[in-house]
Order: sequence, then C-alpha cells, then structure tokens
Amino acid sequence: MKNKCKTILPEFLFVLAVGLFLLAWAVIQPYNASPDEDMKYQIVEYIMKHWRLPHGGDPEIRHELWGISYAFNPILSYMLGAVTGKAAALVSGSAMAPVIGARFVNVIFGMATAALTIKIGKTMFKKETARFFIVLVCFLPGSLFIHSYINTDSIAVFSTSWIVWCWVKAVKKGWTKKLSVELAVALSVCALSYYNAYGFILCSVFFFCGSILFCEDRQNNMKRMFTLGILITLIVVICAGWWFIRNGFLYHGDILGMKTSSEFAELYARTDLKPSNRMTPERQGMSIVDMFFWVPGQWRHNWLGTVVVSFVGTFGFLDIFMPKIWTLLYCTVFGLGIFGLFFQLRRQFFVTGLQKQVTYQKDDKGKTEHIVIRKEKKWYIKNYFHICMLAAMVIPFILLVKYAYSSDFQAQGRYLMPMLIPFMYFITLGYQNLMEKLIKKEKIRVWVYKGLDILYMASAVAVYIFVFVPNYI
Repeated sequence: MKNKCKTILPEFLFVLAVGLFLLAWAVIQPYNASPDEDMKYQIVEYIMKHWRLPHGGDPEIRHELWGISYAFNPILSYMLGAVTGKAAALVSGSAMAPVIGARFVNVIFGMATAALTIKIGKTMFKKETARFFIVLVCFLPGSLFIHSYINTDSIAVFSTSWIVWCWVKAVKKGWTKKLSVELAVALSVCALSYYNAYGFILCSVFFFCGSILFCEDRQNNMKRMFTLGILITLIVVICAGWWFIRNGFLYHGDILGMKTSSEFAELYARTDLKPSNRMTPERQGMSIVDMFFWVPGQWRHNWLGTVVVSFVGTFGFLDIFMPKIWTLLYCTVFGLGIFGLFFQLRRQFFVTGLQKQVTYQKDDKGKTEHIVIRKEKKWYIKNYFHICMLAAMVIPFILLVKYAYSSDFQAQGRYLMPMLIPFMYFITLGYQNLMEKLIKKEKIRVWVYKGLDILYMASAVAVYIFVFVPNYI
C-alpha cells in the first residue's frame, strides 16, 4: 500500500500542476481572443438560456459572415460548458464568469489527457523514457493552448488518448469484455468530439479485428471477434447514436450535418464566403504540392510551414507567433526523434515474422543436439499497434489537406491535434532507439532524459510568460 501511495501521489500532483498551468492560460485571455471562440460560446450561451440543443441554422447563433454555426458539428463539450458556465455564473456576477466556466471543461479534458498519457507512458516505456513521453505530450505549447479556450479540439485529444490507452491494454493483456466496453465509451466520446478525430474510430476497427484474428494464440477466432464487436457497436449506438439520429431528423437525412451546413452557408454567408465563391487552391488550378509551398498575402510562412508552426504553438487568432528560432528548436527536437525511428524500423514496424521452436535432445552417447523447428508466421501485436498508430497519426493530416485544398483554405495546426499522442509516442520511440545506439551507460541516459524533461517544461513556462501573457497585460 505504501509503495502504491508513493506512485500515485507524484502522478496526482503532476496532473494537478498541469491543470493549474492550463487554468493560468485560460483565465488570462479576454473573451474571443482565440479562434472563433465567440461562435463557439454562442452555443454554450444558447444552451444556458434555453436548456435545449439548437438547430445549426438557428438565427440566434448563426454567424452573420459565414451564415452557419458550430451547432451543425457535435457539441458535447459545449453542452458540458453550459453546465460549468451556469455554475460559474451562480458563484460570480462577472461577465467573464460563465466564459471561464465554459473554458474550465477543456482544462479538465487537458488534465484527463495528462492522466491517460501517464498510463500509456508507464506501460509502453521504461521509467525515464516514459517521463519524456509524458512531458512531450503535456507541455507542447500548441497542446496547452487548445485546452485553454472554448473549442472541441480539446475533447478530441482526450478521446484519442483514451482510445490509445485501450489499445495499449489490449497489447498487454488482450481483449476482454470489460476492455471492449471501455473502448466503446471512448469511441462514443470521439464520435461526439470533432470530425478530424474520426480516423481513430476507423483505426480502432482495424486494430480490434486484426489483433483478435491474427495476434492472439487462437487465431481466426471469428466468433470472439463478432461477439465483442457487436457489444462495442451497441454501446456506441446507445451512447453516441442519438446525435446522428437527431441530425437525420433535423437535416432531412444528413446525419453528419455537413451538407446542410454548406447549404446554409450558400444561403446566408457573405458573398465571397459562400462555398460556391471561395477561392480555394483547387479552383485556382494549383496542385496539392503547390498549395504546400504557397505563401499567400502577408503570411509569414508557406501553407505547410504555417501548419507546422501553429501545431508547435501559435496563439490568439493564429497571429501571435513564437520567435522563429524557438519554433525551430522544437522542430529539431522532433526531427531527431523521427530520425531515431529509422534505427529499428524492422524490429518495431514489421508485423509478421517466423516463429521458431527450439528443442534439446540427447543421443546415446549423452551429446546434446539442438533441433530448430520453423513454424508458421506469427503476428506481433505491438508492431501491429505501431502500424495502427501510424495510420491514426497520418489521417488527420490527410483530412486537413483535403479540407484546405478543396473546401476552405486554412493552415491551422490545431486540426492536427488528434495525432498528438501517436506523434509523441513515435518521437519518444525514436529517442529510445537513439539512446540505446549512442549512449551505452544507463546512468548517462537517465540524466540526458532528465535534462530534456526540464528544458522542455521550462520552455513551455517561458512561452507562457514571454510570448502569451504580454498580449493580454
């Protein structure tokens, strides 16, 4: 019991410290100082006022320029924000009280993500490497920022971290009924978060089916796969299906609300913002590669560079930049981790290999004979996990490219935040490979990790003090 308390207390204090740091980001910002917070808070305010969910095209929340509202998208975090916002308004008469209350929901999601990151790190890495992974996830400036204002990106990151935690438990102990139920609830939260996180739902299907059919001792167990799969599906339908059924009734069969949102934008948006009039790269005859390196107007970077820079950390309405050299240091840290992956590509990413069985026999003279029997190919569940993590990491980028190229030209790194856990996992894996290759002494590796942890956390605090806060004081 004492050993357990010694472990739990530091983890609790760490998550609490992360929460206090996130709260510091949340309270310093004035109203509508972050991307589209006004449009998002309108939904929170509508629910607090009427205690019902709005139609996406309701004139009370419909934006005068864009002709739509965020109520066409899943609004679970706004529903929770209405509860905490109302509670905050009861405690304080300040006009900012309900706004801070609504932001507090994302602070909680940030803390929950930190707690899940600790679990993932401790399970998949050794002690010092696990700490490095935890710090990478929890103290990325771009990640801290999305947990500090009203949005659905925060709940998307939380849901994806929960899904990955379910995958990790399956890697270690296999699928059980209890774990299947947990995955179903995590998938339900993901479905009610934001569309750019839906790649994790698709990858969960592949990981669940593949791990049962090919990675367990009894392979091709279709009955077990379908039994647990049906259980997961039923829970997801019960927990998340109501939103899409509601959309179907409200928007004449449009369960995602995207088509109806475009129709309202065409009717009510300002002329140049109507979907039919938007000058997307596709309509300008650009290729996707052209879009990557295009520097429109007064932009500081090309499209791809802006995505990278804003993923690392760009604040306000994406107009508060970190110094270029600072961002380059982050990119260098990540680049080294990516480089380190190439040292163990075969061992960590190849899904199958020959299973060998070695037997020992003695002949009449007492001599030992070694007999090696090659058996059928075996699937490595951890490597299969890596493949699914890689796919889950790439899908948000593909969705962003498609959206920016053909629908609405934007270069916001926050749309890539669902890839945060897989991305930092692979960066950590790369550093683990580098350390094992270049530093043979365990004690030296420990101190290198500790130094990196301290510098990374100190950098996040410095970004807050010297880049973020001065804009609001």
